[in-house]
Order: sequence, then structure tokens, then C-alpha cells
Amino acid sequence: MKDPLLRALKARLRASRKRRPMRRAVLSLGLVSLAYALTSFVLALAGAVPLAPVVGGIDADNYYFYQILFILPLVLAVWALSSGALLALGARGCRRSDVLVKASRAWGRPLLLAWAPSAVEALFAALGMGQREWVDILSEPGLWQTLYLGAYAAAAAWAAWGFVAAARSVHNKSWAAAAPTGLAAAAAAVGSFALFVR
Repeated sequence: MKDPLLRALKARLRASRKRRPMRRAVLSLGLVSLAYALTSFVLALAGAVPLAPVVGGIDADNYYFYQILFILPLVLAVWALSSGALLALGARGCRRSDVLVKASRAWGRPLLLAWAPSAVEALFAALGMGQREWVDILSEPGLWQTLYLGAYAAAAAWAAWGFVAAARSVHNKSWAAAAPTGLAAAAAAVGSFALFVR
């Protein structure tokens, strides 16, 4: 009795995934954006300022407050930008919805990894650690600095691999042929993230 019921539930889950892939793509990017907004909220309350220079004339003292407001539009805009790169540089005739879904996976998963360092910083800030202590820990070459920078490097590499895989999948190309298209999309996504998000 359990076996047929379990199989029916699994089949229903697979069918629902196939019916609404665009909704799931937007929802997953929205949830990642919410994670960034929550850590930005904690950092704003703690009075933290970005560890890297801020572009665009935003006041560094209020940066995390502004990041709460712009993170969702930025994540969605970068998703559209990288999807556009996949469409413009790839083979003609592919479905836009397929490209958008694949690009959301290639973009959303590495974003979650890139969120980890700020989540750790927000956790320590919530527990009472001052930003000066955090900066002191990260300033000295060693394990913590390597882990901090390594998380961002790994996220960038994961995004590059994900976009190349997306280009290969939606355009039915070999890995070598898909690499320039995927790397261009990844460069657009990672570059925008590095420029605006702290």
C-alpha cells in the first residue's frame, strides 16, 4: 500500500516541477534575495559598514539599509542580463523560458554560497562582535581570510561552470562551443554582483 502511494506522490512532484519551472525560478531567486536582505538588516542594525569600497555614491554608513531595498531588483536584473547574454550569444531557436530557468539555477546556487560570509558576519554581529574585531580576524593572512575569500572565489567558479552548463544545455553545443557563451553570461552576473553587493 505504501509503495504505490509513494510512487504516486513522487510522480506528482515531478509533474508539478515540470508545469511551473518559471515560478520556481523566480521563487528561488526571491528566497536568496531574502537571505541577503535579512543579513543586511542585521548588519545595518549593528552599524556595520562594507569591507570593500562602495560604488555609485551610496553612503557607506547606510549601505546595508540600501542593500535591503535594492538586493531583490538587482538579483532579478542580473538574472535577466545573464539570460540575455545566453540568448544573444547562443544558437537561434531556443525557448526563452528554458534559458531563464537554466540561468536562474546557474545564478541562484552560487549566490547562496556567496551569501555565506555575510551571514557569518551578521551572526557574529548579532552575538555582539564589533566590526573592528571582524576586520582584525580577516586582515591577517591565514585560515579565516582564506575561507572568506575562498567562498567568493568558489561562488564565482561555480557560477562560471553553471552558466557554461546552461549554455551547453539550451543550445545543444559541446562544452568547448558553449564555454564562450556561458563565460560571457557568468562575467555579466559575477561582475554585477561584485560591483554592487557588499
